[in-house]
Amino acid sequence: MLLSTCLCFWIDAIAADGLVKAVPEADTQLIANATAVDITRTPGRGHEGYNVAFLYGMGQSADVKTLLMGSDVLPGIYRVDIYANNTLVGRQDVVFSENPKSGEVEACFSEDLLKQVGINTVALHSEGKLKADTDCYRLPDLIDQAGAVYDSPRLRLNLSVPQAAMTRERRGYVDPSVWDSGVSLGFVNYNLNSRYDYSSSNESRQSTNLGLRMGLNVGDWRLRNNSSQTSSTGQPSKFTSQNTYLQRDITGLKSQLWLGETYTNSPLFDGVRFRGVQMASDEGMSPDSEQGYAPVIRGNAESNATVEVRQNNYLIYSANVSPGPFEITDLSPSGSNGDLEVTIIEADGRRRVMRQAFSSPPLMVREGRLLYDATLGEFQQDYGSSERPVFANGSMMYGLTSDLTLASGLQAASGFQAYSMGAGINTRIGAVSLDGTQSHSSIEGTSKAGQRLRLRYAKFIESTNTNVSVNAQRSLNENFRSLSDHVYASSAAQGHAWYSSEFPDYSSTSSAYSRTRLDVYLAQNLGKDNRFGSVYLNGSDDRYWNNSSSRSYSAGYSNSWRSLSYNVGVTHAQNVSSSVYNSRYSDTTLTLSLSFPLGGGERPPQVFMNSSRQQGGDTSLQTGVTGTLPSDRDVNYSVVAGRGADGTGNGSASVGSNTSVGNMTLGYSYGNQYHSTSLQANGAIVAHAGGVNLAQPLSETFALVKVEPRMADVPVASYSGVKTGANGYAVVPNATPYRANWLGLSANGMSPDVEIDTAMQQVVPRRGAAALATFKSSSGRRVQFELFRPDGKLMPFGATVDHDDGQRLGIADPRGRVLALLSDEQTSGELLISWDNNQCRVRFALPEKKAGENYQSISLKCNAVTPTPDKPAPAPAPKKIKSAVPSIAFYQPRQ
Repeated sequence: MLLSTCLCFWIDAIAADGLVKAVPEADTQLIANATAVDITRTPGRGHEGYNVAFLYGMGQSADVKTLLMGSDVLPGIYRVDIYANNTLVGRQDVVFSENPKSGEVEACFSEDLLKQVGINTVALHSEGKLKADTDCYRLPDLIDQAGAVYDSPRLRLNLSVPQAAMTRERRGYVDPSVWDSGVSLGFVNYNLNSRYDYSSSNESRQSTNLGLRMGLNVGDWRLRNNSSQTSSTGQPSKFTSQNTYLQRDITGLKSQLWLGETYTNSPLFDGVRFRGVQMASDEGMSPDSEQGYAPVIRGNAESNATVEVRQNNYLIYSANVSPGPFEITDLSPSGSNGDLEVTIIEADGRRRVMRQAFSSPPLMVREGRLLYDATLGEFQQDYGSSERPVFANGSMMYGLTSDLTLASGLQAASGFQAYSMGAGINTRIGAVSLDGTQSHSSIEGTSKAGQRLRLRYAKFIESTNTNVSVNAQRSLNENFRSLSDHVYASSAAQGHAWYSSEFPDYSSTSSAYSRTRLDVYLAQNLGKDNRFGSVYLNGSDDRYWNNSSSRSYSAGYSNSWRSLSYNVGVTHAQNVSSSVYNSRYSDTTLTLSLSFPLGGGERPPQVFMNSSRQQGGDTSLQTGVTGTLPSDRDVNYSVVAGRGADGTGNGSASVGSNTSVGNMTLGYSYGNQYHSTSLQANGAIVAHAGGVNLAQPLSETFALVKVEPRMADVPVASYSGVKTGANGYAVVPNATPYRANWLGLSANGMSPDVEIDTAMQQVVPRRGAAALATFKSSSGRRVQFELFRPDGKLMPFGATVDHDDGQRLGIADPRGRVLALLSDEQTSGELLISWDNNQCRVRFALPEKKAGENYQSISLKCNAVTPTPDKPAPAPAPKKIKSAVPSIAFYQPRQ
């Protein structure tokens, strides 16, 4: 195989991975010249070698035998992608050194690296193969039939390891010994939504909602608080602390412990807010576990609207949306059950309310797995001052077989008990579970006992790309009570004014308690690769013992034709809150939306048209364009004009920016006799030992990246807009707990005079932790040395170049050039150049650096050549070679 072909692929792979910093045009030419050399393999003694005669075309000796004979790599430290049995396990700096037994340069494995690639080091210790005083192991010496092959064109290290020698844990599992509690810090996550409405009658209305999620991490403990600050015209500003709690891992039980105010999380009972203590299994600590479930909320806005989502009367989500269809996919509901009330507030003040069903999936766990939750605390009312009874709650699920799960639970408070049992079965047609609950409620000497059955079904049909779930429940008689029902009825019976007026039916026989409920979700892709589009259906139907009902549903179809995308949808809500307010409400909305790109390019602006028609009303229409600025992809805009359902004109415009310090959007709307402006801003403030950083909105678990010495504006790879601040820290807004998260720095936008010590680092944070990844950086001056021998000929290809301080600078290319990064202290010195059995020294002094110069070119000529000493000093430990481009240095170890 021609080496030039390999080198071309190798350089392409490096560029595609972003591992090589942007280099000047001259350096690119250097690579091109180097890759023009063809080297063919010829048989050697016991191994393959290379015919170096092809390298004598310039009339000069080529010192490449040590580079090419017998190995595809020189000793050093290489940044490679590691694949274990064809599975990517990470990107690491790996030491390659000469194996004394074979004389070949091979990968050197430390015990930590063996663990990271999934090899069972416990078994190796028991066999006495791992020694405390050794940090370099050869894979074939440790494990029979194992091997490590370096694919130099792809910068890839392929490991072949018998399955018996790998850890028994399943895919995605990370040993608890490497779970990281992170650094101590404090943070505030904020979400600000503010709007100012002005009508033609000189009336103005202002409303502001500030959502806060605050946290403090100290060791293994996490302190959290969720609060909101609301204000509106004519109403006093109100601060609400929704809940405050302490949380930590209980590793031995694979569980979480909560102390304070939070929500129960039972698969059998409705979630309630409480103040007390709770401990529950954390499935994220186990391999291949479910990572939780949250519904997708769909709707349609007629203007720059505000969408508010409440659960148990608490605001859990708020966002401004542009006109047209919207989807909310980043919702984090509290507890495992409890409807979501969605309010769409249009720019003219109109409100539309719909209810979104939310319930847990079928009762299924893996064979032999036990999941549990246990709670003891004080019930927290959602409305006003009332009873706060102490209650206990517990449930468990056990996987009896791979297809059968058993579940049971108990809930008890003063005057109330509930017992639940259920089972889940995995069948060919999907997972289905059935559970039954018996309740006993006693209020002022009156006892009521009732039963409820609940059926849950879920199935994803891979062959047809169909996703369906059904949740159906029925109270067998009107006396069934949940814990919340019991507490509210007790409050009403004791004369609490709010409950007596708002829940008049709680004390009656024929009451507004739920009788039946049906939740259905269906998503279907049509044809191969969605050739014929996709459809979805999401519906909920509630019926009560007083013959009232509440239902809502949404359905839609979406597809694309060439560059045109279109969507047709319908939403319906009826009698949404009849069980509480005894009010009737019915609304049906039909929507049609179209969008297509305006022009070509990578991310062209999108033109869209939205039309909607409400029940009993006229049709509204909006047309607009959205996009990002060509000069800055982090700045987005939207301009819309249209006609309202009343026939009058309306319009809106917005501009937003997503940066490393947060996100902000400004909006303006106008319509029939009103004008409205809006502001949405979200982000985070993180205070830690290294200073204070502004950041994008944080998820539950996140990470810090530190560059030392401190360096500002270094981008973090794979996280748009995230870069280091003046203190050298960057906040990575999300990370997956108990899983390997690979963090790296991007060469894009980095100065050519900067190098980072490690390409990627792995962090495994615990839930709620902020893991720290530290990268060492070096900076200086990029210098290209053009080297000549005393007779005026170029230094031979493959000659090694070392600084007099012992640092390896590089290997000469076919034109005798070496591109190196010198530190700020290395402005002068002496170079030692070695080839064949010869060496020479030459002194250098760097001139003043010119502004805007990427690198400095210097020509140097040796004065004398001396033989290489017969008995050289022992070879030093492998060095990282400071070079911007892996040499042609092609096989030069890179940093």
